[in-house]
Amino acid sequence: MKPNILFIVIDSLRADYCYGEKKTSVTPNIDFLINKGVYFKQAVSSIDGTVPSLSSIFTAKYPFKNNITWSKNHNKALGFFKNIKTYGYSEYLKAPDNPFFRTLSKDFEDKDLTSSLSYPGLWEGTGKLILSRLDKGNMQSPWIFFVHIMDLHTLKPLPDEFNIPKYGKSEYDRRISLIDDWLGKFLKKIDLSKTLVILTADHGEFVHDLDMHAEYVPKLQKFFKNGKKFTPEFLTPVGIKIFEGLRTTIKNRRMAKYEKSLSAEELRTLTERGHGILFDEVLRVPLIFSGYGINKHSVVTQQVRLIDILPTLESIIGTFHNQKVDGRNLIPMINGEIMDDLPVYIESTPKLDDTIGDTIGIRTSKYKYWRSRNNPQKNVVLFDLELDPSEITNISNNHPSIISQMEQSMLKITSDSENNLDDDEHDELSDDEYAKTRDELKRLGYI
Repeated sequence: MKPNILFIVIDSLRADYCYGEKKTSVTPNIDFLINKGVYFKQAVSSIDGTVPSLSSIFTAKYPFKNNITWSKNHNKALGFFKNIKTYGYSEYLKAPDNPFFRTLSKDFEDKDLTSSLSYPGLWEGTGKLILSRLDKGNMQSPWIFFVHIMDLHTLKPLPDEFNIPKYGKSEYDRRISLIDDWLGKFLKKIDLSKTLVILTADHGEFVHDLDMHAEYVPKLQKFFKNGKKFTPEFLTPVGIKIFEGLRTTIKNRRMAKYEKSLSAEELRTLTERGHGILFDEVLRVPLIFSGYGINKHSVVTQQVRLIDILPTLESIIGTFHNQKVDGRNLIPMINGEIMDDLPVYIESTPKLDDTIGDTIGIRTSKYKYWRSRNNPQKNVVLFDLELDPSEITNISNNHPSIISQMEQSMLKITSDSENNLDDDEHDELSDDEYAKTRDELKRLGYI
């Protein structure tokens, strides 16, 4: 009998804020999953954007090999889901309503898709929808239920009962506490002996203190939300434009103030993703395997990659995806064996109209290196992660031999014969979908 699979992606969840010394959130349920399973302390995403990251997870290939962007080639991410359906799995999804998730779930038994531009928080109905799906009898076993949680990647005001110091030092921590509270409700609905739970994130986030976020305006949001109740529907577009204009003005004033009062390291935390800087804040994410097939608890300190999730998952549930992939099966590591250290190829997420991002690099357990994709001499950065885990001091000028080694590692990955994939068929967005996607990316900070 094959296990059920609960696959949870918490958008923008940083590894260092749900496990370790920096953590001030209250997470008994994440802790429970860790204690019942395996936690990978050094799990690294290859890219800092949602769609290319998820595509990389579900193909087990590096992003540049897929050519899956915000606006095209989403069908290329379907291989895993088509494969496990042949093994008898029923498929379900709860995620934002955007072209990627619509394509991903087009052949699913059922799905709940809600507008990305007004995506409700767990406390606003999303949590209840997930609970109702998990109720006994609402999914045909064996099932896979993919859940994408947006509560860290939204600037909606946090409920007052969670926005107190008890639940974390910053609002980012408190949002993690709220998510964890709902995770506890989800776990009560499943049998871990029959269900494999995978919990991870698509990428991390620079902004960990939302109170300082340049675009976070909860009072303004509440004002417009309340005003919407008394405003005719035809005036809604006007209200949105006014709100965005006011928020931009506030953002510009805040940034001018921060640039005068904060250090370079503090300003870094206010950076928006997608601008070509690949600090661990945006790449290191939690990764938990818990429940079915995980027979003992362990915390793995060796570096792993999100492209390793799929081969490991397939090994646990006993399916086989007949494609050459970049990821590898982590079961030996889960069982306590030492596996060869492999570098992680990293890159910045492309803009909506682009196929590839501007920055590429390599992360090993010892060093982090990145530079301009088009010019090896431009924007060169090298950190010693063992001596400088906060990535403060760029040592690139003093270590040309290390940079040469990193370049060789990168060349080995990028020159793989699988790079030149057949890309003749594109599932591109319509003009209307393109415009909606552009609005969404602008709202989420990618444009």
